[in-house]
Amino acid sequence: MLLVAAPIIIHLINRMRYRRVRFAAMEFLLSSQKKNRRRVLIEQLLLLLMRVLMVLIVVALIARLIIDPNQLSLFQGAKSHHVVILDDSVSMQDRLAEGTVFDEAKGVIRRLVAEGAKTPRSQVFTLILMSDPEKTLSGLSETDITEDLLVELSERLDVLAATHQAVDPAKALQRAQERLAEDRSAVRQIHVISDFRNSDWIDNKSAASVLTSLSKANIKLNLVKCASESHENLSVTELGGRVEVAAAGVPVTLEATIRNWGTRVAEDVRADLFINGSRLPRTIDFQTIPAGESITRSFDVVFPTAEPHQVKLTIREDSLEADNQRFLAIDVPEQNPVLIIDGSPATEQAFYVADALAANTSVTGFATSIQTPEDLRRTPLENYDLVYLINVPELAPDAVAALEDYVQGGGGLVWYLGDAVRPAFYNEKVFNPESGLFPVRIGAAPRLTDRPVSAATVQPDLVPGDHPIFKLFSNVDVPIYDLIFVNLAYPLAEKLESQANITKDVNVLATLRQDQPLILEHQYGKGKIVTCLTAAGPLMNPEGVIWTNWANGPGSFSFAVFQLELAKHLVRSDRTLPQLESGKPLAINLNQAFYAPDVEVISPNDQINRIQATPSSSEDDGEEGAADVPTIDVVYKETDQPGIYELVLSTTEQQRERRLYAVNVPADEGSLAIMNDEALLQELGPDVDIEIQQAGSFDWIRNESPGSEVRWLLLIVLALLCIAEPMLASRLSYVT
Repeated sequence: MLLVAAPIIIHLINRMRYRRVRFAAMEFLLSSQKKNRRRVLIEQLLLLLMRVLMVLIVVALIARLIIDPNQLSLFQGAKSHHVVILDDSVSMQDRLAEGTVFDEAKGVIRRLVAEGAKTPRSQVFTLILMSDPEKTLSGLSETDITEDLLVELSERLDVLAATHQAVDPAKALQRAQERLAEDRSAVRQIHVISDFRNSDWIDNKSAASVLTSLSKANIKLNLVKCASESHENLSVTELGGRVEVAAAGVPVTLEATIRNWGTRVAEDVRADLFINGSRLPRTIDFQTIPAGESITRSFDVVFPTAEPHQVKLTIREDSLEADNQRFLAIDVPEQNPVLIIDGSPATEQAFYVADALAANTSVTGFATSIQTPEDLRRTPLENYDLVYLINVPELAPDAVAALEDYVQGGGGLVWYLGDAVRPAFYNEKVFNPESGLFPVRIGAAPRLTDRPVSAATVQPDLVPGDHPIFKLFSNVDVPIYDLIFVNLAYPLAEKLESQANITKDVNVLATLRQDQPLILEHQYGKGKIVTCLTAAGPLMNPEGVIWTNWANGPGSFSFAVFQLELAKHLVRSDRTLPQLESGKPLAINLNQAFYAPDVEVISPNDQINRIQATPSSSEDDGEEGAADVPTIDVVYKETDQPGIYELVLSTTEQQRERRLYAVNVPADEGSLAIMNDEALLQELGPDVDIEIQQAGSFDWIRNESPGSEVRWLLLIVLALLCIAEPMLASRLSYVT
C-alpha cells in the first residue's frame, strides 16, 4: 500500500510546488483552463493510474500471482492428499510400442511423485491397487511426499507387476473414499490410473455411484488414461468337455473356444495342445473367426494312465499374451463305476443296460455292478458315479433316504419301470409335486400303445425331443425310430384337484405317438434324474406283449448309443476338478480323521509352499466328511499366476494323494475396447465434476511454477507501461 501511495504523494507534491502570481495574461489562461479542466483531469488521472498499475505489476511478479486457484491443488502451495488408484488387472499387460500399459501407468506415478517432491512436506501420498484395495502397501499409505519417498517408490514400482485378475473399480473407489472421509487436508484428490476398458467402466452402476458420491464430497477426481487405442486380440475363453466320464485309455471329447475381441477378421487361427507339459504332434484348426465372435472346436484326447493329468491349449502371440492359453485339470480314473439295481427275476433287465455301458470297458470307460433292491440298503452310493433303478417294486425308507442324499449331493439317477412296479409306492413315497425322486404320478397299470391302422403316414412310437442325448443318431439316413416299438408304458395318473400329477420344472425328453410322456428329466438338488416310463429290456406281459424292442430289436445299436449318452449326461459332476479364476483362493474341506493338516502346494512355476489346514467351524459342512465328523479347511490364496496348482495331501496312514487345480485368466479380460469419454460423462451426469486425461498427455502435471502464464502477461504489460508512461508524462507535464 505504501508503494501504491508513492505516485499519488509525488503527484500531489508536484501540484503544490508552484506559487501563484497574478498578472494580466493569466486571466486569459485561467479562462482557457476552465474550458479544458475536465480533459486535463482525466489525462492526469490516467497517468496516475498507469504509475499505480506499474507498481502493482511489480508487486504481483514478486508475489508470483496465481489467477486460477486450481493450480494450487496439484502439487503447489496447498496442503493436499493425493490418493492414487492403480489398475493392475490383466488387461494392463496389453503391449505398447515400448513396454506395456502397466509400465506407462507406473511412469505416470513417478511423474506425480517427482513433481510433489519439489515442495516437500506439503503433500501426502497414498497408493491403492485395484486388485486388492483393502491391502495397504507398506510405506505407501498417507506418506509425506519427499525425495526419499520418490527413491523408495521407484524401487517398489520396478518390481511391481500387473496381476492376471479381473478388478472392480467401484471397490477401489469406495476404499479411497473411506480413506479420505476424515482427512483434513486443504485439497483431497483421487487419481485413477488405468487403461479404462469398456467392460470395467461403462454400465458399471456401482462405479458411477461412487464417482458421484466423491464429487459431492468435494473430492477432486482425475481419471488418467494409459492406453490410447484398442488392439486386436484373441483369447482362449473355454477349455473343458465331459471330463467326468474320462477313463484310462478311453478317448474323451474336449472342447475349446476362442473369441475374437477385435474389429477385424482373424484368419488361420490354430491352437497347440499340451498334455502333462508335452506338446501333441497336431494342431487344432479354428480357421477364420469373425470380429466379435467365438468359435468352438471339439477334439478327442486319450489319457493312458489312471491319475491326475494336465491339459493346456495355446494360440499364437498377440497384443495380450496372458489370455492366449487356458488350462484344464482332469483326474482320470481306471473306470467309472455304475450301480444297476434290478427288481426283475434274476435281474435279467439289468444286463441290457450293462451290456450297453460296459460291453468293453476299455472302449466305454464304464464298469457296472448289478444288485437287487435289498442290496441297496447296504451299498455305499458315494462310490458310484451313476445309479440305475430298473423295474424296482418298492424301496425301504432308509434306501429312499440314501438315494435322496446321493442325488442331492450331485449323483445321477435313472428310473426304468416294468411289470414288478407297484404304482402306489411310487405315487406315495417317491413322488412329490414340489420336488422328489420320481417326477410323476403314474396310472394303476401300463397302457397299450394305440396305433391307428388307417393312418396315411406311419408315425414312430418313440418321438424324441431336441436334446443332446439323441443327437448322435437323430440325423442319420437310417430311419432308426421306425425300428423301435414301445408297446407298453405307464401313463400319467389322472390329475386331481388337490394334487398335481407331475413335478414342477420337469423336462419331457421324448414322448409316444399320442404325445404321452415317455422319457422325462428333472433336477433334484445338485443331481439330475431321468425317468423312462417303459421297461429297459424286452419284458413280456401275461398276454405275451413285449413292452419294447429297443434293447434287442433291429434298432438295438441305438439303445447302446442312447445309454452311453445318457450316462455321460447324468454322471455326477461334483467330483470334477474345479477351474478357478486367477486370484481366487483355492479352498477345500477334508475329513480330519483321514487327512493330516500338513499340505504341500506346488505352483505353476514349480515353487513349493507348505501350509497348515485349520479346523472347520462348527457350522461348516465337510465336503468329504459325514455329519458330525470333524473336518479341516485348506485355503491357499497365492493363485494369481495362471496354470496348474498341485496339492499334495498326506493321509493319516502316511499315504500321499495328488490333486490338481486349474487356474485361468478371467475370460472377459480379453476385451480391450477403450472407454468412450463422452459415454462415461453422460452416464455420470452434468453434476459430477471430473477430469479425464488422455494417454501420453502430461500437461496436467505441473512441471513449471504455477502462474507462469500470468507472469509472462504481466511482464508484457509492464514493458508497455514503461514505454507509454514517459511519453504520456512528457505530454502532460507542467511547464514552469
